[in-house]
Amino acid sequence: MESKKVMMYLVAGLYFASVIVGIFLVIQSAPRGKTVKPRGVDFKLKQKGVAVVYIYGPISVAQQETPMPFWGFGSDRIVTRLKKIRRDPNVKAVVLRINSPGGSVGAVQEIYQEVEKLKGQGKKVVVSMGDVAASGGYYVACIADKIMANPGTITGSIGVIAQLGNVEELFKKIGVKIEVIKSGKHKDIGSASRPMTHQERKILQDLINNAYEQFLEAIVNGRNMPYEEVKKLADGTIYTGQQAKENGLIDELGNLEEAINLAGKLAGIKGEPNIIKDYTPFERLFDIFGQQFEENAFNKILNKKGLRLEYILE
Repeated sequence: MESKKVMMYLVAGLYFASVIVGIFLVIQSAPRGKTVKPRGVDFKLKQKGVAVVYIYGPISVAQQETPMPFWGFGSDRIVTRLKKIRRDPNVKAVVLRINSPGGSVGAVQEIYQEVEKLKGQGKKVVVSMGDVAASGGYYVACIADKIMANPGTITGSIGVIAQLGNVEELFKKIGVKIEVIKSGKHKDIGSASRPMTHQERKILQDLINNAYEQFLEAIVNGRNMPYEEVKKLADGTIYTGQQAKENGLIDELGNLEEAINLAGKLAGIKGEPNIIKDYTPFERLFDIFGQQFEENAFNKILNKKGLRLEYILE
């Protein structure tokens, strides 16, 4: 019995020791110096340069507030960072590093609007696309001064989607009956327990069409492209970075480092620009620990019953 207790204490001790070592290594690896990974300077140093903001994974509004302002998930956190950058006079340009298939319409538009405010403040904005910057990821990108992508980046997928399930037949087989009491005939629109009516389908299609037109308008204004030209490209088709450059959806092919140098050049910074990091080492630590939680939060939203319009690559 005593040996089992000793073993339990030993395992627990090793676990906590590994956590402490992991925290130390993460903090030590936080961005510093003057190389792209990890070159950078803290806001406190008051050096002029380029800020890099990472938009990774599905974009959604955070489900709940967190006790620590720097440990939040979703578009709220990105918007908060962009606001901080907008108010800092030392940030002359911003690179948005996007690696996202898109997300919910509202969350995507909130980020887009904040990027628009950055430009209104006189800061240059360059987008660097990673593996994927499609649908809502492209929506956010299209307002930038310049868009760069890798030749094999997946982008495009311009459109809107809403998915609703119907488990009526399943309910019949297992003997489940749903009784609905509602204030109006459309209050339970999108219910999974009954077929959709023609009128309901029209209502939802009108919502989709309206959100789609908002997407097209954002591209027309952001890319300065004719509406009809954008409409031809906006049928949900996905493009490689090379194809996107050929049809005018992006400006140049290049990696993150080249996007940072381009942002500095546009902002009039001579030589290699400093990277102004917009978070502390502890924020980076919580980023890493929070990635799994963020993914789970998004999945929970998808699994909830209800209607949700999305600019997302399927």
